[in-house]
Amino acid sequence: MTRPLRASGTSRTLLRTATATAALSAVSVLACGIAPTAVADDTVRTVHQDGLGPNGPWLRLQETTPDREPGVQVVSPKPDPVHLNGSLRLSIAAGQQAQAAHYFNSTWTPEPMQPLLDAGVSYWAYTASEGSSVTNIGANLQFPASCGGFTTLSFEPGHNTDTQGAALEPDTWQKYRLTGESVMRTSRAVAGIPAGGDAPLSHFVTACEGAYGVIANIGRLGDPNGTLNTYVDNITAKGTTWDFAVTGRASAALTVPTEIKAGDGPRPADASYTDPADGPEYQGIGTRLTLKGPAGLKPDQLTVMSEGSTVPLTQQADGSLTGELRTNLRAGATMEPGGKAGAAFTLAAAEGAPTGRLDVTAELTVAVDGTDGPVRTGVSATDHSRITDADTGHGPSPSPTHPHHPKPSPPGGGHGNGNWGDGHGKGQGKGQGNWVGGHGNGQGKGNWGDSHGDGGTSGGGTSGGHSNGGTSGSHSNGGTSGGHSNGGTSGGHSNGGTGDSGTGGSHSSGGTGDSGTGGSHGNGGAPLPNGPVDAGGGSTALTGSGSGGLSGPGLAIGAAGLLAAVAAAVGGLRTARRRRG
Repeated sequence: MTRPLRASGTSRTLLRTATATAALSAVSVLACGIAPTAVADDTVRTVHQDGLGPNGPWLRLQETTPDREPGVQVVSPKPDPVHLNGSLRLSIAAGQQAQAAHYFNSTWTPEPMQPLLDAGVSYWAYTASEGSSVTNIGANLQFPASCGGFTTLSFEPGHNTDTQGAALEPDTWQKYRLTGESVMRTSRAVAGIPAGGDAPLSHFVTACEGAYGVIANIGRLGDPNGTLNTYVDNITAKGTTWDFAVTGRASAALTVPTEIKAGDGPRPADASYTDPADGPEYQGIGTRLTLKGPAGLKPDQLTVMSEGSTVPLTQQADGSLTGELRTNLRAGATMEPGGKAGAAFTLAAAEGAPTGRLDVTAELTVAVDGTDGPVRTGVSATDHSRITDADTGHGPSPSPTHPHHPKPSPPGGGHGNGNWGDGHGKGQGKGQGNWVGGHGNGQGKGNWGDSHGDGGTSGGGTSGGHSNGGTSGSHSNGGTSGGHSNGGTSGGHSNGGTGDSGTGGSHSSGGTGDSGTGGSHGNGGAPLPNGPVDAGGGSTALTGSGSGGLSGPGLAIGAAGLLAAVAAAVGGLRTARRRRG
């Protein structure tokens, strides 16, 4: 059958310029942003923007047909459905043409078409409604061929079906494969088919010597004011798939709790994604969560919550659990180049769940036009947690934004109920033991001293107690007496003051002290100072092993107490001398 010619856009000028440029194509494959990898039976070669131009391996319209006005011919961040890393955009306004051409060899020798078809010739195409005055036309895949003279044979999506048998559908990625039955349009009369006529490709396979290469092309539309906006990718011919791609790639980060206690409440976790400025677009994003835990872990023993809803988990053949998280965009309507996205969720293990290591992986997914369900991108991050029994005495695990740092304990020290430890608490802790002293705003008892806080008085045994404002035998905040000492050689803790009693010392809020071989432990401050050191200018300061050191008020109060103790000692010495005299 014959239809009027709609110009394919490739003129005889191509033959004049292609002979000179084909050699560039062959020698520049590895020099222009091409990164070959093997996929299935075809070699995949990635084409970045620097591989599209005068040095090839893909040539634009202005390199092959300089007498035509070129449209847009660029590598775009719009993701293809195969590699999700960008695509080739071909777009035209009124009177323009756009194309990208690749030639098989530098000798301008045509390749027989039947072996090309046997090896497979295919491509993906997308016609965008936005920017197009017509949407029943797509980007053509052409054979510049020798058919008794130079001829262009064009595969047009509007006259063929995709590999699923569907007609062209706008705003949808569709894969097309050229076969002997594919309808081709010829630019000149060939074997009884007039110029501009259509015939099955098999007709031209026998009538033509072969093809010089492949061209992705959009040409004149028949409407002087017509526009067309298309994308193509993964052009496959002669055993090579050409993947047009941007250079950047998104990255993922994941934070999960270090411990999940079985039967305990949910613990927070967070997945996040960052797309660099030179990365692809990601539309309809989501997160595929994979949890691989202890042997025997079942979906009903692990609960994932996201945005107030339970995430259904599916057990895979390898025993891992998977679920889909809704992912929020943190910049823009889609995760465009330079954007961010993320998914917050919680994890909880049921009582009786098997214990052990839990590996958690978050992978970015996208929605691709023309495909069903979320498509995995390979952009992922993995973190590790551990499911423990509810009665396991581990400390709290960190939240994603507030990591937990365990409080240090001196040798032999700890929390209460130990012969050489001491008690702690804020209004409730109690320690017992032979050399035990309490600290903080709580109570402590021991054979050699006791103390209590919050304005009380303290005394007992052979040591003074600690009092926040007390009056007897103890260090108070602002007093002049010796510091809190739980007797003998023990050291205590004072909320703000430092002092000296016996050989024990105390330090400011939240610190730790030493008692015999044990130590008292405060509410999260700096460790007990090791002793006075030269602070410069003839002064001394107490220093410890921690990074925080003592606060200014604590040093001032301690200095006052120390001066008072020195004054008392000097006074006692004078009295003794008078008595001897």
